[in-house]
Amino acid sequence: MQKRPTAAIMGDDWYGHRDPLTFEKTGDKEEFTSWDWSLLNAFQTIEDYTDSQSGLPIWEMEGDGVEVDAIRKVNKFKASIDNKTKGTERHPYKPKPGEYFIPEMFSRNTDGEGNEVFPTYREWVIKSVTKDTD
Repeated sequence: MQKRPTAAIMGDDWYGHRDPLTFEKTGDKEEFTSWDWSLLNAFQTIEDYTDSQSGLPIWEMEGDGVEVDAIRKVNKFKASIDNKTKGTERHPYKPKPGEYFIPEMFSRNTDGEGNEVFPTYREWVIKSVTKDTD
């Protein structure tokens, strides 16, 4: 991004380099603030100490009294590709040169007017939280 972390997060190239009362630009907008360094250090720590196979922080995964279970998930797009490309013994699948796949979603749910309705992020979070408390 070629931007300081706080500038990228806040969407303001001068974030951290403005007068607190007038918001006028002050100093060098490229100079890292203590927050920039803290964010970089936190990012690097997480990057260095996250297991590449599972995406879990090593300090959690290797902690005493911690168990890790494998939960099966099915990626619907990957399953659709597998179904299209499995072929049969008599008719093996032969990909076309340059062939690739993109997802096209549809919803089984509709509103009162027949328009497709997809789950929202909020609904997904609530469902995930309530599932964990059951």
